[in-house]
Amino acid sequence: MDIKALRQFDLNSLVTLNVLLEEKHVTHAAEKLNLTQSAVSRSLSKLREALDDPILVKSGKHLALTNKAERLQPILSRILQQIQDVLKPEQFDPKTHQGTIRLATTDYGTHTLLPKLIPLLAEEAPNVQISAVDWPSNLLTELETNKVDLIIGGTKEPPADIFQRVLAHDYFQGVVREGHPLSGNITLEDYLSLNHIMISPSGHGNSVIDELLEQRGYKRNVSVRVPHFFAALEVVANTDHMILLPNHFIRRYVDDAKFRVIEPPFEIPEMKVSMFWHARMHQDPLHKWFRSFIYEKVYSKVKR
Repeated sequence: MDIKALRQFDLNSLVTLNVLLEEKHVTHAAEKLNLTQSAVSRSLSKLREALDDPILVKSGKHLALTNKAERLQPILSRILQQIQDVLKPEQFDPKTHQGTIRLATTDYGTHTLLPKLIPLLAEEAPNVQISAVDWPSNLLTELETNKVDLIIGGTKEPPADIFQRVLAHDYFQGVVREGHPLSGNITLEDYLSLNHIMISPSGHGNSVIDELLEQRGYKRNVSVRVPHFFAALEVVANTDHMILLPNHFIRRYVDDAKFRVIEPPFEIPEMKVSMFWHARMHQDPLHKWFRSFIYEKVYSKVKR
């Protein structure tokens, strides 16, 4: 593409040229363009100079297209139609739209959301497919590198190119097996004496809990790291380990006959459950509709 040549040419005059080629009459072209005849005549003079061709020539009592103008007309018409298509607002109908949403969340999120999402989606957008993947270890990088479209879960504040919408708030409670040596109200000393399990897709690094304890000069012993909530719960059921889990998960999946719920002996800030998406997808019609769909119809049902 010759950018320099394009910048020297008034691309708006292509609209005038197209009408002139259709009408083959300066006055009629001016009326159609809602311009003065002199303005169209000036534009025609500039076009003749730029294209090195008279474009319109006298033929009896009328004007006729030159050979070059005849060759240009279908090309110009097609180009202007393509430009119009680019500028036209995208029409989106979930009933007929075909596409795929790549959704990343935890195993808990999958168990909670998908049974509600899929039936509703099949009714509202039958041709939209869901591709659910595990909660990624390099969470927000997956959005930046276009490996996933939407992430649902809790994380730290995202960078500027990542959008966030809070779906709900949750809080942490401790879970140990039934018959655990410690139960009921425990002290911070009791808590720090235990072996702990952490949900960790990456298998390394500190959680918000560890950072919170570190700020107060404490450190807990995280002896097991697993990527999935349900696997962690099985470990708790068969050991004296403890895990901190979201209250919504505990209420839905933790069996009172097998486990004891313990209040943490220190204050833990509420956890935000959010949707995250990259700025690249912010105005995409399918993704924009899907985010509203999740928030308004799906997640509200999950919370109840």
